[in-house]
Amino acid sequence: MNKVFAIVSGLTVAATLAFAGEPTEKKAFSDLDKNKDGVITQSEASVDRELVAHFNDADADRNGFLTPSEFDSIVNELEEAE
Repeated sequence: MNKVFAIVSGLTVAATLAFAGEPTEKKAFSDLDKNKDGVITQSEASVDRELVAHFNDADADRNGFLTPSEFDSIVNELEEAE
């Protein structure tokens, strides 16, 4: 029973980390804009944990997606904070 619990717990953690994206891998706007419509949605941003955490701050006009300018601004702010 303990082995089953450990396996299920491990899979849950792995799935959570996979959904949240890689914490150290920086992605370019074009990599995140999967459908190539010129904006990044929250769904598209979900592969980058840091971007998800700052998405609402980055979305300056509060329209629910990031333009290249908004994306560049938040990337620059985060790099300066490091």
